Parts: sequence; structure tokens; C-alpha cells
Amino acid sequence: MIRDISSEIVVGLKDRLRDVRHLIRASRQDSKPVPQDLPDILFDTAARAVDKALTAAETISISLVSQDPSAHSTPIEARSLDVYFPVDANKGEALFRRDVYYLTKRILSVLGSRNALIHESTFASVHARMIRRHGALLFGAKDGDLNDIADGCAQLVIELQSQYQSAHLPLPGYTGQRPDLGTQYLCFSAIALAIGLATYAAHEPDDERLVESALLALRAREDKFDQAIAAPDKMKALSELFAFLIPHLP
Repeated sequence: MIRDISSEIVVGLKDRLRDVRHLIRASRQDSKPVPQDLPDILFDTAARAVDKALTAAETISISLVSQDPSAHSTPIEARSLDVYFPVDANKGEALFRRDVYYLTKRILSVLGSRNALIHESTFASVHARMIRRHGALLFGAKDGDLNDIADGCAQLVIELQSQYQSAHLPLPGYTGQRPDLGTQYLCFSAIALAIGLATYAAHEPDDERLVESALLALRAREDKFDQAIAAPDKMKALSELFAFLIPHLP
């Protein structure tokens, strides 16, 4: 059966389709055409057509090879650490990878990076590293203690940013820039803080309010957030900020 293909191959297939689509979008021309630009106009038209075709191909690939195709049409929101890191960790990996990919894409767009190159495989690596390196921290956080939750989510920020920053760029001729470090930390801190909120509240949301609330809270405390990500011990500083914010957010 085609759905018996390993999760790693599925993720690789989707990421390669996204790579090509990313290059196409980066190549599109938005300026008003003039007569001498006809070849560029033709290229732009072709690029738009290929972009749509690749989007359709990604949708088809999901329907054919995803182990849970219906999950891709459900609302995307941050969920609790219990959901992402259950006793059987493999059961949480696919959901974590999917949710964090789409939340990252959405938040970076809100922050002005509308065509950032993002791979699901990055977040699969983050999930594995959290289990391998910080299993005890996750175990403590799932008990519901505020400080333990804050510690676990702060460590998650560090791993998300580190893995995203160091991710291999497999695109020949790629010249695009990643979002700056401040934007990366803000994006991943909003996601991790929202996961902390879901864990602390012990319920699973059905919309995007947690992530929106987390992002607004961090931006409203810009000075505190900037100090945290500039601190020598970022994990400790972010944990303290999260522990302060979590009880006061919905």
C-alpha cells in the first residue's frame, strides 16, 4: 500500500515539492510590465501556473501518502505537551511536525516573512531531540507544574530556533535570506508559549486564539523579550518570562 511508505519519505517528498514552489514564488515579478520586459512577463505567467500546479501536487501527495490525510484539514493550533510527547512518542511526532510547520509558516507571514523557506523535517528533528536530550524535562512539565511547563517550553524555543537556523538548504542557486534572529525567536517563542498555555490549561483549543494571544503578549513586552533572547542563559530567561505570562493569558 502506498500509505505504508515511511513517514521520513513522506516528509521528504512534501519538503522537496515546497522547495521548488518556494523558488518559483521567489522568481515571480510583481512590477508593472513594459514592452521590453516581455520575456520576464512570460516567465512570470509560467511561474504562476507552475506554482499552482505544485500546490495541487502537494495536496495530492498528502492525500495519497499521508498516514492520516484527514488531519491536514483540521484546525491548526498549538496543543499540549501531553499530546505532542505522549508515552508512545511516535504517536505525537506527526502531529507536532504538522502543527509547528503550519504555525511557523503563519506566524512568519504575520511578522513580514511571506515566503520563508520552511521544512517539516526540521520539526521532526526538533521532536526527536526534545525526547532524546530533554526527556526528563518533558516528563516533569506534563505533571502541570507552572515552572516545569515554562522550563520545557523555553527549551523547546531553543531547539526550534537552533534546528531552523542550522537546517540544510538543498536548493541550488538559493539566494533568499532566512528571517532575522529576532523574528525567528519571536515566532518560535509564540508557538512554545502557546503550547505552554495549552498544557497549563489542560484542554485542547479549537481555533488559533492561543497562538495569537501568545504573540500579542510577547510583542507587548518587547523589552522583556529582547532581554530574554539576549541573555547568556536564554533558556532560564525565557522560562522566567513564560512562567510570568502563562497564568495571565487565556
